[in-house]
Amino acid sequence: MKQLFRHLAAALLLLVSGCSQFRGSISPELRSLGFRTAELRGEQCILTATNGSTLTLTPGSTRTLFNGTVVHLPEPALRDENGVYTVTPLSLRQTVEPLLRRRTDNAGPVKRVLLDPGHGGAELGAVGKKYQEKAINLALASAVKLELEKRGYTVLMTRTKDQAVSLDRRGRLTGEVAADLFLSIHHNASSSNPNATGIETYALTPGGAASTSGGALGGTLAANRFDAASINLAERIQTRLVRATGGVDRGTKYARFRVLTLAECPAVLIEAGFISTPAEEEAIASAARQRKAAAAIADGVAVYDAWVRRNALR
Repeated sequence: MKQLFRHLAAALLLLVSGCSQFRGSISPELRSLGFRTAELRGEQCILTATNGSTLTLTPGSTRTLFNGTVVHLPEPALRDENGVYTVTPLSLRQTVEPLLRRRTDNAGPVKRVLLDPGHGGAELGAVGKKYQEKAINLALASAVKLELEKRGYTVLMTRTKDQAVSLDRRGRLTGEVAADLFLSIHHNASSSNPNATGIETYALTPGGAASTSGGALGGTLAANRFDAASINLAERIQTRLVRATGGVDRGTKYARFRVLTLAECPAVLIEAGFISTPAEEEAIASAARQRKAAAAIADGVAVYDAWVRRNALR
C-alpha cells in the first residue's frame, strides 16, 4: 500500500509540474526570459520560448543550438540533482538573453562598415597546398565589399592589396573612420586534423569568462559595451554563411583576438573555411564559393542592421 501511495504521489507531482519522462524542468531564470516548454532528447534539453525561439542545452557543455545554429556559451550549461536545466548568470546575461531578445545595446544603425582582410605582406597567414590565406582573405573581403555596397552601405577596408597592417592599426581604424561595424575576414587551419572543415564566427569574449578555446578567464576585463550587439551580429552572419555554403557549422564562439579588443564598434571575426584541408581549400579559393559567402555575410549584416533600427524605435 505504501508503495502504491508513493507511485500515486510521483504521478501527481509530474502532472502538477507539467512534466513527463520526455519533458525537462526549466530554471526560474530561464522561465523569466520566456522559455516555457522543455523536451528531453537523451542528455539534451530543447527549450522553446514564447516567441518561438529554441535553445538546446547539453549539461556540462558550452555548445548549444539557438534556433538550430551552434552557439557556444561563455560557461557550460547546467542540470541540477532535480533535473532542472539552466545556464550560469554570465551565460544568461551575455549570450542567451541578448540573442533571445535581439538586444543591440549601444549600437547605431549601420552606415559605414570596415572590412579587415586578415594578414598581408610578409604575414602569409595559414598556407595550404596551393594558396596562402592572406590572398583568399583579400579576395573574399573584396567580394563582401561589393555585396555590402549593393545594399547601400559605405565600405572601407584595412587593406586593398598585399600589404602588412599591424593588428593594433586594424582595430584602431574603427574609431578613426567612425565605423559602425568591423568584420575581420580569415580562413582557418589545423595542424592536428587534416580533415578539419567548417565555418565559425567569433565575438569578443565577455569579461570574467574564458574564450571558447580556453585560456585565462580575463576577470580584470570589463564587458565591452557592444557585447550584446556583437554576439547578435556573429550569430546572424554564422547562420547565413552555413546555410549558403553548406559548410559545417562550427558555431558562434568567443575569443580575445587583438582586433576585436580594440574595435570601437560591434565587431566579429569570421573563419570562412579550412585552407589546410585540400578539398575545402579548393572550395574557399573558388569565385563561386566566395560569391555565396560574400552574399551571406552581407545578408547577415542587413538583418542585424534591421534589428538595430527596430530597437531604436522601442
